[in-house]
Amino acid sequence: MASLRSNLVKRIERLPKPTNVAGAMQPLFEAVSNAIHSTQGRFGRRVGREGKVVVTVHTNRSKDGVWATVEDNGFGLNDDNWEAFTTTDTDNKIQIGGKGVGRLMWLDCFEEIVIASVFTKEDGGFQRRKFEFKLALENQIQNLEEDEASGASDSGFHVRFSGLRDNGYKAKFPGRDSFIFQHLTSHFLPTFIGGRSPKVTVHVGDETRQYPAAISDIVLRQESESAVTTDDYGELKITLMECDKVASADLKGKHFVHFIAHDRTVHSQSIDGKLGLGYFGRDNGSVFHAVVTGEFLDRNVNQERTAFVFQDAVIERIINDVCYDKIEAFLAEPLALLKGEQRGTIETITASYPSVAFGDVEELQKRVPSGELKADAIYGHLSRERFRRDERQAEKIRGVLSRLKEGTADINTFSSAIADASLAIEDAEQRSLAEYIVRRKVVLDFLEILLEKVRDDTRDSSYQREDILHSFICPLRVKTIDGGDGKIEPAASHDLWIIDERLTFAQYFSSDVEFRKLSEAVESDERADVLIFDYVHGLRQTDEPSKVLLVEFKRPGRTNYTEEENPQFQVENYVKRLQSGVLSDVRGRPIKLDQNTIFYCYIVADIVGKMDTWTFSWQRTADGRGRVYRPSNGFHGSIELMGWDQLIKDARARNQAFFDRAGIPGKSFFEAP
Repeated sequence: MASLRSNLVKRIERLPKPTNVAGAMQPLFEAVSNAIHSTQGRFGRRVGREGKVVVTVHTNRSKDGVWATVEDNGFGLNDDNWEAFTTTDTDNKIQIGGKGVGRLMWLDCFEEIVIASVFTKEDGGFQRRKFEFKLALENQIQNLEEDEASGASDSGFHVRFSGLRDNGYKAKFPGRDSFIFQHLTSHFLPTFIGGRSPKVTVHVGDETRQYPAAISDIVLRQESESAVTTDDYGELKITLMECDKVASADLKGKHFVHFIAHDRTVHSQSIDGKLGLGYFGRDNGSVFHAVVTGEFLDRNVNQERTAFVFQDAVIERIINDVCYDKIEAFLAEPLALLKGEQRGTIETITASYPSVAFGDVEELQKRVPSGELKADAIYGHLSRERFRRDERQAEKIRGVLSRLKEGTADINTFSSAIADASLAIEDAEQRSLAEYIVRRKVVLDFLEILLEKVRDDTRDSSYQREDILHSFICPLRVKTIDGGDGKIEPAASHDLWIIDERLTFAQYFSSDVEFRKLSEAVESDERADVLIFDYVHGLRQTDEPSKVLLVEFKRPGRTNYTEEENPQFQVENYVKRLQSGVLSDVRGRPIKLDQNTIFYCYIVADIVGKMDTWTFSWQRTADGRGRVYRPSNGFHGSIELMGWDQLIKDARARNQAFFDRAGIPGKSFFEAP
């Protein structure tokens, strides 16, 4: 009868090729792992005292002439192991995770492999097997020598690899000695710290390290393996370690959770972003590493033991749901320092944006990832949580209303829901109002600084530009319309409440300069203080106003004016033009005002020089902040002159009760802490 013939060469060609250093070192790791398992099998609990493994690696930057040897004092290639070695897909080591493909990976990685082994015969003597292991369709074992090993004193196994194949292994295999140590240390970390490791001596270049003793040099603090029983993953065992930062020197990150299957590192997950920690501990020289093992991981590793067969999301869930509480407890001290820094950031955010302060700082901090320190990200987390709370409350109310309409809700249920809703709405309104009050405080603090700059630093005209001072109070937007002309549109918000609370909801509608010229001035490079401070700006609250608000700004510190800039004449002239109907508003519509319209006119200027002279005979305001002129003819209303300093002082006085109620500190937001 005929049977299927195995094509070993094709099978090896189809094996996954390495995409990183760890993958390129996997065949060598397979040999080291076999050596460790062999000594564990021979010596059992005595393996730490009697088991020996020696690894020697020679590498270089060019990757030419790379070779490695692995030697152990385990069972050697006795008859059982020889049978397993010469059989593909053996189940000889299935209980410890062996899949029978380790030596196939050797053939995929190395061009030359020479094996020599001494083992104990049944009669107690020693026998030697030596051969070359070749990648071929047939006769992969060549030049086999089997003879008595009369001079041998112990059993063991020795394999020499040389020449990297140019199929991905040569490109990814490390060319620096430090990489060999780093990845071998990381890969066998669970074995070295588990108490069942033989003495492993590693020679790379001129350096030699003894494991597991070398691990104690980098593991500064360790929490013994603890078991956690889970519904989804069975029992998982977790070992937590604070290590010297050299443990992560060649890894892409600082802090890691290593997932282990059958004593081999399959996946190392960086948790830098989750922890938010940099280096910590004494002299900031520590990193965190954890090792996770369990039957669930052993069952779900691929044949080559290079990856798990489950989705990557499972790794994240295990870290979050199983490991993280233990990690937080282990790193309590460094995380407490980090938490304090995060707490300060949250306090700063809620001081400026009370709308996201839906609880005390401790409650808010629970809604932010422990390692998050970026202010914008923290604000995002808090905003989302507030939105979710508001949505849950709204859904609750909608549910009660729906049941009420259907007649399934009693009055007590409805009253309770309404009470909850009222409380939630009131709380949200208070937070929003507090945020608005904070903004007013910032505006006044900033405006005070700008005034000082405008007056004192006359050399720097940038402080007088439209986008700094004037736009801070009453921003304007120039929009080009059909025909090439420009028009002025009101910005989304302004801060004219600084002048008078009646201006809070007023909208810009007019200027005493043609909009085309105003547009050209804004878009040109000429000094914008002419645009800002020397034109009268009209505002109103309805399309057919009975009251019109006029505002004119004069540059702070200015003392000299031309006769045409007399504020009384300038305002009266503009009122006359408004009443005549010859002007158009920002939307191009004629401005229609009659003799009954009341004009409230404000001039903001330092009352010095000609401004003082022109207005000397005007009435003083009752609060003493400025001067008022009330015309007896021409138009109904008043012209009020106020100084910049008095303007800010008065605005602060009007808002101080709000600042106090909101708990806003008296010092400027722009003072150094």
